[in-house]
Amino acid sequence: MTIDAARAVLHQQNIGHLVETATRRAVGERFADKSVAAAALAPLTADIQRLAEDEARVTATAAATAVVEEAQDTVEKVRDEVAGLADKAREEVAGLASEAADQTREAVAEARETVLTVAREATTQARDTADKAQAEVLAAAHDAAERARDAADWARGEIAVLTRDATRKTRESLDSARATVADIAREAAEKACASFVPSPIEVTLPNGRVNRVVGHKHEVLPELILALGARCHVLLVGPAGTGKSTLATQAAEGLGLALQAISLGPTTPMSKVFGYFDAHGTYHDTPFRRAFSRGGVMLFDELDNGHPGLLAELNQALALGVCAFADGMVKAHADFRVVATGNTYGTGGDRQYVGRQTLDAATLDRFVTIDVPVDEKLEERVALAHAPAKKRLVRELLNEVRRLRRVAGDKRLPVMFSPRVSIDGAKLLAAGATIEQVLRWRVIRGLSDAHRAALGLTS
Repeated sequence: MTIDAARAVLHQQNIGHLVETATRRAVGERFADKSVAAAALAPLTADIQRLAEDEARVTATAAATAVVEEAQDTVEKVRDEVAGLADKAREEVAGLASEAADQTREAVAEARETVLTVAREATTQARDTADKAQAEVLAAAHDAAERARDAADWARGEIAVLTRDATRKTRESLDSARATVADIAREAAEKACASFVPSPIEVTLPNGRVNRVVGHKHEVLPELILALGARCHVLLVGPAGTGKSTLATQAAEGLGLALQAISLGPTTPMSKVFGYFDAHGTYHDTPFRRAFSRGGVMLFDELDNGHPGLLAELNQALALGVCAFADGMVKAHADFRVVATGNTYGTGGDRQYVGRQTLDAATLDRFVTIDVPVDEKLEERVALAHAPAKKRLVRELLNEVRRLRRVAGDKRLPVMFSPRVSIDGAKLLAAGATIEQVLRWRVIRGLSDAHRAALGLTS
């Protein structure tokens, strides 16, 4: 094949390629779907292929005969035919595209109708299903509400029962707790206040009446009340300041009897005990006369300090229950009692109580004798009651007074440290005094150097 023939063949191939490209572009503008375009172009492609083969044969013949002009004419003709075929192809493609578009629109419309129909059917089914489900849900909800209402009613009943039980148990627990707390508080209060407000003593009288004795009390008070309740006369013997006179007062209070009192001394006249007539003839009675004739407790304070003659006159009244007063003989009242106090047992004076009288045995025989020692618990309670804000100082003072009392007793020193020292000292401490001042004013004063040394006092 000559060079010109080869060029002719290449030119033919280029023309075929251009025609195919142009055709495909034209069809592609009409059809979006490539498969439709390919089907439309298939006959045209075959014609183009046939023409290409004819052109190839012509070209080959022209090459063989080396007639370039004829080949060129042929090429021009082919070109014209190709252009005509291309126009025809465009028209056919346009027709096919229009037909395909119509078919596509119909298919789309049919598909839309189908979809709408299916959607309507699905919607109807969904609505029916939803209605059925709603009915079932409402029925289930109604049943659940009924069960919940029944459960709530049952729960309310149970809660009400439990609440009542809990309230009752809580009330019982609270009542028990209150009672326990009240008992504990009462016990604590009694213990806390024991130093200031001791518990009262209750005395039941023969007529059933109950008397209460309040205040600070000596430990032998119950014994004194017992003896007086047995209609006995009592002699209280103990050191000074142990509360003997107070015991008589409290015993009379407990027995519901009036108290009359006379303090005896060596010069106490008979008229002070038995009464007298004045210059106008008027009789003047005495505490003893009132207690003897009307009933009550007669306190003879310091009996062992009285005149022996006076005491002898009292023997008749105590022994026989009758007494000769200035205005005549008087019989003792059934509730007449005598309480006498003394620092000795009627044996005379000693180193501490040098002025005491020796009492006649007949006089002593008229009495029940009760010892009244120092009640240190009572001493502490009374002292603390006078200085509640100075408890520490009061206890220091009490310890020192008790030490001095013990040393004086052990060494038989003629000195006395009665509870009055502690009580007066507490009063001074409450007023602002120091322990040293209390000891100097109430203890050390009047002591000899020998006694101070024996007691361990330095100043």
